Amino acid sequence: MAGPDAPEAGWKAFTENVVGSGRLELDPAGIEQCIKLCQEHAELMADLADSARQKLRATNLGIGELDIDSAKELVRKFDEKAVGGDDIEFANTAVGLFGAHQAYAKDMKSMFEAVLARYNEQDSAIAANLGSAGARL
Repeated sequence: MAGPDAPEAGWKAFTENVVGSGRLELDPAGIEQCIKLCQEHAELMADLADSARQKLRATNLGIGELDIDSAKELVRKFDEKAVGGDDIEFANTAVGLFGAHQAYAKDMKSMFEAVLARYNEQDSAIAANLGSAGARL
């Protein structure tokens, strides 16, 4: 999804605000919470995708699909919308949508993990430098 309401638009505005202000404040506990929430969201999306694969299958709606070709075609389209098929792109299915959300949550988790790791590395380096400067005083 693109446009001003897209998820990436919010991150872009956030990043521009942080970079533009010239200050970066980071709460490690907050980042750890974000990592946890991203993991939980990714797991939830995986569960929903699995549930969609099992529960949204439209194989027998009882609308005459055993005898009427148009009803059979309609059932096939409903099934493909849920889990994918020849006429519908996977990204436009319920399973595909949940999978995309899962991937996005995993990407965000990885980004937060990288930010936290760099923060901890920098914090350790600063502490070591301050320690060595204090020893010289």
